[in-house]
Amino acid sequence: NFRAVADRAAREKKKQRVSDGAESFDGYKLRDLLLSKWGKPLDVDLQRRPPRSVYCTIMPVAYGSRKCRHGTELEYLMHLQGIVEILDKYDNLELFLNFIRTTNRTPLGGTDSVPFLMALSDDELDKILG
Repeated sequence: NFRAVADRAAREKKKQRVSDGAESFDGYKLRDLLLSKWGKPLDVDLQRRPPRSVYCTIMPVAYGSRKCRHGTELEYLMHLQGIVEILDKYDNLELFLNFIRTTNRTPLGGTDSVPFLMALSDDELDKILG
């Protein structure tokens, strides 16, 4: 499959690049971006949705609130680091960061999250969703 080979080549090229872009972005910087955009260190989660979609969703739950699932700041930052690594692995990190910077939506407690539809190939969706 030509597309699969092209996707693989693009990923390899990306791994070889040395820049100050996505490669230097980490969980701390994601927390800082969330804090600067919405004034709170919000949680982020990956969600599968039918029929074949994966979203990276900004949740209306801030670290430190009683509804937060992370017991410590270190757990929260480690979780955000994992999110950054997954987004980078599937070439969605820059898209997600741009989405955060440009969205007009606001996560509101108990009502609204801010979902970002990940741009994934059919092969990637097969791998993730099974």
